[in-house]
Amino acid sequence: MRIKMGTSVPKMGTTVHLDADQTAYRKAIADALHRELGPTHQAIKTVMRWTGASERTAKYWLSGERGPSGEHLIRLAQHSDAVLITILAKAERLSEKPRHRCPSCPERLLVLQNLVQDDPKS
Repeated sequence: MRIKMGTSVPKMGTTVHLDADQTAYRKAIADALHRELGPTHQAIKTVMRWTGASERTAKYWLSGERGPSGEHLIRLAQHSDAVLITILAKAERLSEKPRHRCPSCPERLLVLQNLVQDDPKS
C-alpha cells in the first residue's frame, strides 16, 4: 500500500464577506419592492415581466438575499417609484439641503422634492 505524500488540493471558490452597505442595499430594494408590489406571488411575476429576470432571481431580490445590479436595477427604477426613491436615497440625493445647487437646474430640484413628498416612508 502506497502512502500519500505531498500537499492537499485547496478548496475552490472564495469566501465573500458582505459589508453592511451591501446588506443594507439588498434590504432596501427588497423593502421597496414589497411596499409597491406586496408579498404575493404576483409580485415575483411582475418583477420578472419588468426586468426579464428569471423567477429565482426575482425571488432572491424580493427576499433581500441578493440585489439587482446594472440593467436590472435601471429597469426596476423605470417601473417602480419606490425603487427609484430608494436608489436616490441610498445615493444621498434626497437630502433636505441639496449638495449641488445649480441655478440653471430648478426643474431638477422640483422633481426630487416631489419624489420625496410622494414617498410613504418620509
